[in-house]
Amino acid sequence: MAAKHEITLFPPPDSVVGQRYYYVTQRPWPSLLFVLPMLIVFEAGSYLCDGGRDPSTQLVATFLIDKMTKFFGASGFFFPAMATVAILLAIHIVGKHPWRFDIYVLPGMLGESIIWVVPLLVLDRLLQQAVLAARLAAQDAWLSEMVWSFGAGLYEELVFRLICITIMVIVLIDILKLPRKPSALFIMLSSAVLFAAQHHPPLGVEPFQTDKFLFRTIAGIYLASLYIFRGFGIAAGCHSFYNVIVVTIRAVGGG
Repeated sequence: MAAKHEITLFPPPDSVVGQRYYYVTQRPWPSLLFVLPMLIVFEAGSYLCDGGRDPSTQLVATFLIDKMTKFFGASGFFFPAMATVAILLAIHIVGKHPWRFDIYVLPGMLGESIIWVVPLLVLDRLLQQAVLAARLAAQDAWLSEMVWSFGAGLYEELVFRLICITIMVIVLIDILKLPRKPSALFIMLSSAVLFAAQHHPPLGVEPFQTDKFLFRTIAGIYLASLYIFRGFGIAAGCHSFYNVIVVTIRAVGGG
């Protein structure tokens, strides 16, 4: 019998069907191993490049994670990374997911993440706004922007997809028992709007512009769909690689 997981229904992890690539990629343990290099690159890179996190340029997602960890009595430079690892491990353990999976899963997730970037780039081209990666990348700032790209993709997916969607699923579907499909559509749209809005005041620093907000909302719906149907790791990978491609193109083109 299928077990409830997020918005969709999935087979038991230890079943034959549950061991297929499509389902394995959506589990927290493979996702954690997949995003771990991005996590290390951002945390170590931001410390080495900046000598510490500058509050004026701190990602809104890491700011929110900092606030959350401080609420529980924890704080520190690496706590967003530690919180990410702890959240994914907790979901894995509570869900009683198997630790073992085939080694081809991680390269498959890498290739799939890159493939899923293509629709975002097409949308970006149509709207002529490379705004998901909001910071400009001059040639002499390319390395620090690359580091920032991984952090933005990883932590924004953690906050606005994994945490936000999970909380809304628990409240709307599990507690209030609202219809699953309408709730799923509302949850995806809400998480996308929150993701777009966090770039602008009071949390973000960018002045509000309708075209940027629209692009990020559509991108947020797309990434929410990836998270729900392909898992956290692939959504974070797609978001991060999109950012990397955009800042690289801007650096090569002179900003």
